[in-house]
Amino acid sequence: MPLPSPVSSATISPPVTTSHGKPGIGHPEVEGGTGTWDKLLLGNHRFVMEVHAGSTGAAPAHRVVLPWRRQDKDPSAVEVIVVSEKTALRVRNVVVEQATRESGTLVFEAIDGAGIYFAYYLPYAMLGKPHYPQAQYLPRRLAAEPAWAAAVVRSAWAPEEQPELPHASVLRYEAASERDSFAPMNFTARTDELERLRSGHAGEAFLVFPEDRLNPISMRGDLPAHWVINGPAGTFQAQGHAGEDYVVQLGLYAQEDLEGVTVEVRSPAGGHCINTHGVDRHGAPWHRTLAVPAGEVQALYVILPVPKDAAGTTLSAVLTIEAAGCHAQNVAVTLDVAPESDSTILSGDFGDPRLLRRLAWLDSPMAQDTELVAPFTAVTVDVPNRSLAILGRSLRLSESGLPAQVTSTFTAAVTSTDGPAVELLDAPVSLEIDGVGWEFSPIEFTVDGPGRVTWRCHWAGRTDGKTPVALELNGVLDAEGAVTYALRLTPEDTLDVNDVGLQLGFHEAAVPLAMGLGVPGGRRPESLDWTWEVSSKNQDALWLGGVNAGVQLALRDGSYERPLNTNFYREKPLVEPVSWANRQEDGSENTVRGGVTLRTAEGSVAVRAFSGARTLKEGEPLDFNFRLLLTPFKPIEPGKHLSKRYFHEPANPAHIKAAGATVVNVHHATAPAPYINDPLLTHESLREYVAGCHRNGLKAKIYNTVRELTFHSPELLPLLHLDHEIFSDGPGAGHIWLQEHAGRGYVSAWFAPNVEDIAVVTTGESRWENFYVRSLAELAKGEDGIDGIYLDDIAYDRHAMARVRKVLERACRERGVEGPEIDLHSANQFTAHDGYASSANLYMEQLPYVDRLWLGEYFDYDTTDPDYWLVELSGIPFGLMGEMLEGGGNPWRGMVFGMTGRAPAVDNRPLWEFWARHGLEQAHMRGFWDPHGPVTASHPDVRATTWLTDQGMVVALASWAEQTEHVTLDFDAGAAATGAVTKAPAIHGFQSARSYAPGEAITIEPQRGLLLTIGY
Repeated sequence: MPLPSPVSSATISPPVTTSHGKPGIGHPEVEGGTGTWDKLLLGNHRFVMEVHAGSTGAAPAHRVVLPWRRQDKDPSAVEVIVVSEKTALRVRNVVVEQATRESGTLVFEAIDGAGIYFAYYLPYAMLGKPHYPQAQYLPRRLAAEPAWAAAVVRSAWAPEEQPELPHASVLRYEAASERDSFAPMNFTARTDELERLRSGHAGEAFLVFPEDRLNPISMRGDLPAHWVINGPAGTFQAQGHAGEDYVVQLGLYAQEDLEGVTVEVRSPAGGHCINTHGVDRHGAPWHRTLAVPAGEVQALYVILPVPKDAAGTTLSAVLTIEAAGCHAQNVAVTLDVAPESDSTILSGDFGDPRLLRRLAWLDSPMAQDTELVAPFTAVTVDVPNRSLAILGRSLRLSESGLPAQVTSTFTAAVTSTDGPAVELLDAPVSLEIDGVGWEFSPIEFTVDGPGRVTWRCHWAGRTDGKTPVALELNGVLDAEGAVTYALRLTPEDTLDVNDVGLQLGFHEAAVPLAMGLGVPGGRRPESLDWTWEVSSKNQDALWLGGVNAGVQLALRDGSYERPLNTNFYREKPLVEPVSWANRQEDGSENTVRGGVTLRTAEGSVAVRAFSGARTLKEGEPLDFNFRLLLTPFKPIEPGKHLSKRYFHEPANPAHIKAAGATVVNVHHATAPAPYINDPLLTHESLREYVAGCHRNGLKAKIYNTVRELTFHSPELLPLLHLDHEIFSDGPGAGHIWLQEHAGRGYVSAWFAPNVEDIAVVTTGESRWENFYVRSLAELAKGEDGIDGIYLDDIAYDRHAMARVRKVLERACRERGVEGPEIDLHSANQFTAHDGYASSANLYMEQLPYVDRLWLGEYFDYDTTDPDYWLVELSGIPFGLMGEMLEGGGNPWRGMVFGMTGRAPAVDNRPLWEFWARHGLEQAHMRGFWDPHGPVTASHPDVRATTWLTDQGMVVALASWAEQTEHVTLDFDAGAAATGAVTKAPAIHGFQSARSYAPGEAITIEPQRGLLLTIGY
């Protein structure tokens, strides 16, 4: 093996010390503070050392002991870099004599004599992708000159009179920033300190360490040094403010395995521990007990509400920590409430986010209701006819409670709901078990509110005069068009069956299009055979329909959890449904027997969700749940869509207005909102920018989702201690900050280097939704509140999406403005690492509450056919319109659907000016998908969409033909434009000016098109 190359004395930018504290506050033995240096080169941590005058002389080296108290498992494997303050040169001659987790002993050459030297002891390299880094500590390198090292390093073979090297002093510990600092929670206790603690508390199952809320607990497998030195405590005293939700932080250290850990709170004003009690994302009471393995630290967070009238008083509470079979421990809390009330806190403001008051939002019940949002209408129910109606759609039930018919009255243009009725089903939906006949109880309907009706029905399954199975059906219809079925099948005897299957039959003419279960959006296949494969396929739903009538079937059971999406699907895939998938051991193989088939024959499309042969065991119920989404959800509004001209960058509002845009998207990693998914951290700068937008007549929206959370959120470390409720379990690693402070059991997410923002992936569905909805209310309130949000993929379900819409809509209503504006962006997820899930199918349940789509990176706008565009990209069959992203999109094909790329990446000003001159924002749009459209092209691969205005017609043509085609326009009898001159006005970057005589052929090149005016 070759020797490592020597390290040169490279010049390094001079480090600067900016602050320091006292021993025992930051570090148990030395002062602590922060400094300024290039941490990408040197790491986040250093010790400041001093070589004293007179100690250098002829001494070739100095020895120093660094009390680093480290968490990393093998300090001897990590590089140490020593730098001279005087010349900023790296010291080549450095030998690490000893490196344990407790301390490190260095011998180094004082190359600049007496003075200050720095020991950087955790340097790292940022490997991996720029936005998804994987940091690694630099490995130890032997850089010292061999002769120098031989002269200074102690040897067991050297004579006893070997002179002792002079010692350098350790002055202080410093971090590259306060956020990077290990002080005070990440310096570990020494072995001797731990032994004293354990011997002093022998026989106690667990110890409790109250900790200031400004010092969130980080480590789980190690104890902070100051806890061990000071010992556990049964009291906690602090200062609070009237009206606040004070957070008491407790560190529980398990000295033996603990089960059933709970926290009881006794306080005159109430309170609870968010680890064990709260309100779930549906608004129901939530509780759990904790298990803590021996040797682990569990952070506990107790919310103590301080009454608004408590100024100048003392609030006392007792927190009782219990574990099964163990002696309970009490912590007496005393809060001295400040004599002067803070008006902002009394009004509900959360104040300084570092004080963790926002943790109380995890239990927010905001918008947990069945009220309506625009444009949906109340659910009506006709009990005698078992019929329910919503906006543009109706659902008639059979006596079983399952759908007998789904009807849509959306027009073919999808612009209104007064069209002729379109029926989808050619037979009632049924759940079938071979040899079992069903008897049904009368259906019981309940109106839960204007936005929801529920019903129940009991089934008795008979075979040979016996009743071997029973089924409880619970159905829900929500105003936007979601039909949710819970079918619990309970065997009353053990019974072998060939299949339990859901059968749906559709009129072939009503369902020409499809998407899902491996089918990209477009033409429906004649047949389909699909089986469950959740490890690699994010697939559980199939949409069938036409542009103005359709239904999505999604198969679930009681164990359903929303998987992670986009790049993270394989970190948390779908949970395989026990009922539908029916995994069985067949000899040596473990296989699923369930799946879905589709067959087309004699004008009918039959879909069967089968589960295959199995034994139904007495007393072991199965949940054959499923959900139907009835599409379209709402009429499209082409004029309104064109009038909402998006600018996806928080530039100067005056400049944005001058460019012709009307809506601004404020992305994260920008000045008004630098930190991903917590814009409240910079709410003052954000409100200032939004105010500027409002002064210029612009709407302002903010990037804000729940898919990941910035490490700038003070709540991040507390949330990581909630037993993977909020953050998804995973391999850890990622950015170095996460490795040094989050420890383990997380999924590293997006990193924005321009603002040094690091994120962690959430589970998606949890009490974090309560926090998120409450935070949106804070962002939207007041005259300078946001006008909507920009969603970069969605990690929550339709229930949370409805709450989001309600909160934002109500805030806009209070301000007396139109809104909100919500747009959804997604990259193409029909890829292997995303589980082959079409974005429109994946997010269909949220689309009723969205205003426009932006699909997105990796979508193919050039080689895909019109049906793919219609189903996968446009949003039109679901009541939405969209925009393009990848490569700016195809502007000619896009205009056929009313789509453009998004400014400023695409300069839409020429098109916007054309729209304004020709009145398209007030026009009636008739897309090529409307069989009664006024204009068609003579070639089937050239599609035409028409806007009818008071001045004339505007026709968008786009070609999907492989060759240049010469087409003529065909007008229906009512168009009255057959003799009018057709013009192609000049539009910069889009087309040159040209006029066409009546009947003259129009030349259209492949993948291109024209915008024509007729009658203007």
